Amino acid sequence: MKLSVVLLSYNTRDLTEQALRSTLTALDGIQSETFVVDNASVDGSAEMIKEKFPEVTLLVNDKNIGFSGGNNKALSKVSGSYILLINTDTIVHRDAFKELVGFLDAHPQAGAVGCKILNPDGTLQLDSRRGFPTPFAAFCKMSGLSRLFPKHKKIARYNMTFLDPEKEAEVDVLSGSCMLVRKEAMDQVGLLDEDYFMYGEDIDWCYRIRKAGWKIFYIPSAQIIHFRGESGRAVPLRILYRKSKAMSIFVGKHMVRRYRFFPMWILHFAITIYGILRFTANMLRLSVIPLVDLTLILFGIKMGLTVRYHPELVPLIGQIEGLAHRLSVDVEPTRWLELPPYSEMQWAMVYLVSALVWVSTFWLLGVYGVRRLSAFWAFIAVSLGFAIIMTLVFFFKAYNFSRLAASAAWGCNVMLLCGWRFVVSWLGNKRESSGRRDRAILVGSDDYACRFLTYWNAKGYLNRDLIAVVSENAKNTTLLAGRPVLGNFINLEKVIENLQIETVIFVPGTLGIALEHLSDRWGNPDLQISMIPLSFDESWDGNLVDITQNK
Repeated sequence: MKLSVVLLSYNTRDLTEQALRSTLTALDGIQSETFVVDNASVDGSAEMIKEKFPEVTLLVNDKNIGFSGGNNKALSKVSGSYILLINTDTIVHRDAFKELVGFLDAHPQAGAVGCKILNPDGTLQLDSRRGFPTPFAAFCKMSGLSRLFPKHKKIARYNMTFLDPEKEAEVDVLSGSCMLVRKEAMDQVGLLDEDYFMYGEDIDWCYRIRKAGWKIFYIPSAQIIHFRGESGRAVPLRILYRKSKAMSIFVGKHMVRRYRFFPMWILHFAITIYGILRFTANMLRLSVIPLVDLTLILFGIKMGLTVRYHPELVPLIGQIEGLAHRLSVDVEPTRWLELPPYSEMQWAMVYLVSALVWVSTFWLLGVYGVRRLSAFWAFIAVSLGFAIIMTLVFFFKAYNFSRLAASAAWGCNVMLLCGWRFVVSWLGNKRESSGRRDRAILVGSDDYACRFLTYWNAKGYLNRDLIAVVSENAKNTTLLAGRPVLGNFINLEKVIENLQIETVIFVPGTLGIALEHLSDRWGNPDLQISMIPLSFDESWDGNLVDITQNK
């Protein structure tokens, strides 16, 4: 057996399917075996693999035992001369595995080799090749010096940004998202260290491989696209904690002996501070929109109270109550025709509780996620928050001073919170639709493509004309979700030329084809290559992921 491929799945059903399709395509012509370890996913990943990929050996864990533990379950069963670790949130170039295997065949001194790992936008992921986190390298990275001097061989050692990403190079560390290891080297140094639950295990493995006398290489001729973090999605604090813990474990295992005269507590302390600062910066970035909303909510409550207790509206309130009585509607007379005589603490509670209810409702409905610019979902959240507030004051009678005031606050917040989202979305759509509409085609005809076309047809995006679909096979299909199907991948270049296409849109399952043409762009240097986002719903704004390569 030449090659054993190991993938670890954890609640990435759709991505795992796309990764397996591109992986099996890239394995064509290589004597191989493929293992997928499912770490107790609850999204149907294991069932999907059993149904759609019977040729794959599936190992299912009854609990999440981490990246190292999960992969080790398969690594202990492999029989190939080479072992490939690859994440389930990747798309593989169809020649990538041949390039990696060929390199190890030609370089017997190499214990491991890694490929060029791209972000969805075509930029290089820096952890494609790295240096070991020595005290000096860690200091330069955490202090920001490596960003100021990216071409300095010592200062930029951690991310090795001084290397030309288009040239082969001997490196210290590869990314565990795609790493080919010689089985002889693995048998010598052992499996992944299970002290690392997630993150750091690739650094540790590479360190042991290098220490055993093997060399490690990076080659750009093999490429994958990595949707970073999808296979390890978690709350930011947990991710940062695990990364910081992994670095501390590595320092304790390998750096203490190598730098015995260096006070390691300094490095541990720096790792902790760096993690806290990164978490703080991330939280501040994520808090911008909630803070804007919070400010507007407080202003909206003030506006609502001002409107409700405006002197000129007092007669109107009396007329409304009189009309209600004439219509036999039982309403209580207004208790106050001016602001209630609350203490400062009571007014603070009115503002604070109301604002927290509305912000919490926004968060629960996903308005601070993919729906952050959706005026519709903002309206739903404001209305639901209003209903919750009205329910709360029913139980706290002392604060049930005016339904009209609450209604006025609801109206003001609808205007403010929905209004700014509508304006931002409108300006974005106006900017996109102000120029000539691009002529686009979609490459792919799977279920993912059908769902995308359904959303596209419903939205009717003005900045692109989706002319047709190119199928991944030669089936005799004429329409897909109302769009004409014009041939398959073989005549894609001809379709682009004949229809004067300016944008080619790929689904994740066909992205491997895009990798092959990022440099030549089917003979059209101005052609834009894009991908459907990994997730989209009714709040999707129509923006595609640009994968036009940025070198």
